[in-house]
Amino acid sequence: MGSVVNLHASRCAHQAEVQRLRRDLHDGLGPGLAGILIRADLLARQLDRGPAEEMLRELRREAAAFMAEFRRVLADREPAELEGRSLADGLRTLAVRMGVAGLEIEVDVTGDAERDTQVAAFWIVKEALTNVVKHAGATRCAITVRADHGLRLSVVDNGTGGLHDGGVGLTSMRARAQERGGWCEVVDTGRGVTVTGHLPEGRSWHDHAACA
Repeated sequence: MGSVVNLHASRCAHQAEVQRLRRDLHDGLGPGLAGILIRADLLARQLDRGPAEEMLRELRREAAAFMAEFRRVLADREPAELEGRSLADGLRTLAVRMGVAGLEIEVDVTGDAERDTQVAAFWIVKEALTNVVKHAGATRCAITVRADHGLRLSVVDNGTGGLHDGGVGLTSMRARAQERGGWCEVVDTGRGVTVTGHLPEGRSWHDHAACA
């Protein structure tokens, strides 16, 4: 009985921390991003048309997209790539958006699962793919998702790593999997990094008794 109480207390503490982070992000990061967008607009108006002006406008578009995603996170909404799409189509959209020259991204999704499970899988894959694009120096990345009493996923690249135990990326992926009653692990094979995970159906922390 004691272990159950401790587990429930841990889950409640986690939910409280999530709510605190949302408030801090709303009050701190939100106004900062809005200020950057306003200054970018002002600066763009002062530049003559040319490469610098176009680069600034592209940065402004990227910042606006980030602001939109930031608001989605605060509102606990689905990521933009998933809204109105299946998990397979959402991941393909993500692969196109995050693709860079010299990196081939393959997406293979079969089967289905509860929407909450799909969203959790999407966020884990996105974090893993972000690492591949920013740090791995890979030329190939294979994203695979299979239905297996929930969803079983893998993200495999042929790069040089970049995810470290205790880092924000790995911690975030593990936390999302654990919130669904699942697991996520990262293995550096020496020939690339493999991220694997399993998200079972109907095992969300939020299914348990409410926190006080």
